[in-house]
Amino acid sequence: MKKITTILILIFVSTMTILAQTSVEKDVLKFIAAYDQAFIDRNPAFFEQNSVEEYKFYYNGMVRNRAQTIEAAKKDIATPTEKMISFKTASDDVRVNGSTAVVSGSWTWSAVPLSNPSGEPHVDNGRYTLILEKRGGRWMLVAEHQSEAAHDKKAMEAQVLKMGLAYNKMLTENDAAAVEKILADEFYYTTDKGKFLNKAEELANYKERQAKITLTETIDQKVRVIGNNAAVETGIFHIKGIEKDGKPFEIMDRYTTTWVWRDLRWQIVADHTSKIEGR
Repeated sequence: MKKITTILILIFVSTMTILAQTSVEKDVLKFIAAYDQAFIDRNPAFFEQNSVEEYKFYYNGMVRNRAQTIEAAKKDIATPTEKMISFKTASDDVRVNGSTAVVSGSWTWSAVPLSNPSGEPHVDNGRYTLILEKRGGRWMLVAEHQSEAAHDKKAMEAQVLKMGLAYNKMLTENDAAAVEKILADEFYYTTDKGKFLNKAEELANYKERQAKITLTETIDQKVRVIGNNAAVETGIFHIKGIEKDGKPFEIMDRYTTTWVWRDLRWQIVADHTSKIEGR
């Protein structure tokens, strides 16, 4: 009889412990849901009210403290570059140990750039881990880690190949407005004579040109993708035309263009051309 009573007591205690843990886990998941909603609503006040002073955010090797995270959120709200279409998380592992909770799961996010709101949404996904501590009777964010899954390399190559052809068309048409949008602010161009031009100087060249273009073609175009956010394009740029003084010209240069994925669009950070011998 004593053994049965002991077993019943153990079962009761074990059941109550499981129920208690389940209740705590529900509170943690409720906090995560509120945090997700604050992100969707672009509401940094939730983060400010529910994060500790020593909070740290880790993302693909970057480390950001609480003040930097708040500043970045407010800057994104003040000067947005994209429109969010959807954001979802799935918490598949919740572990509570006393006043500490560790939550990990997956996230999926899609958005379109404000520069092309009718374009095809860009989708990113990855994993996250949150560390929470219960302080003053409520859960608080202590640390957060996010990692992004690898992008589709073939899709990225196709995008850069398309953008490379579009860029060459902009150059031949002297479309300074389009060129300005595609060049990153820190853009530099190295000419075949070794001259170094920044974005403003390169744009001035396009605005001054008044040549009539009669032929353009891109030859041997290739793209090598690096990580999720960079690509190098190489090829030969062939162009014929007539200068504003009536003189014909022909250019055949080999080029190397460095692209970065930023603000949900491909931008050029560096460009270089060199003349092909005998041309």
